[in-house]
Amino acid sequence: MERDTIGTRRMRLRPFGRRDLGDLLALGGEARVVRHLLDNPLSGVADAAAFVLWDERMRSEHPGFGFWHASDRAGGFLGMFSLVPEADRDEVGIGARLLPRAWGRGYALEGGAALCGHGFATLGLRRIEGLCAPQNRSVPQLLERLGFTAAGESSQFGRPALRFLLAREDWRGVRGRRRAMSSIGD
Repeated sequence: MERDTIGTRRMRLRPFGRRDLGDLLALGGEARVVRHLLDNPLSGVADAAAFVLWDERMRSEHPGFGFWHASDRAGGFLGMFSLVPEADRDEVGIGARLLPRAWGRGYALEGGAALCGHGFATLGLRRIEGLCAPQNRSVPQLLERLGFTAAGESSQFGRPALRFLLAREDWRGVRGRRRAMSSIGD
């Protein structure tokens, strides 16, 4: 596997490259994805190319962080995942954008768990932050399944956001959380 690639049971997460400009534009052109964004979608080849260059620079300055191109085992593009230091706050943010064909199939949970594990085990993070648009009803449920707790309201890129936090000591992975929940009342 290439450097900075993360494998899961059903996905391959790897850094974006110039070969992925079409995938980035497809994701940015999907109205059902865009309506939930806190930032602006990539709207043209120049935007997508600038994003790839920015991600490459950020990865060189912050090894182990970045945006990952997510594909299924057959190589089909699913979307992107991110684990990025927040420039304006002393936080590391986790994120995901998936094409609608990947919704409801557990990919967001699987990729989110992989990045939380990477952040805590490999990078030694103390805490990870998740932000989402207030109208997005599925992301809070996903973050809570990963072990995040609601931490009030915030903003990102000048837009209101719901804030969730996960501390390293609270991370047990998705399997660990299931085991802990099933043992309650035993």
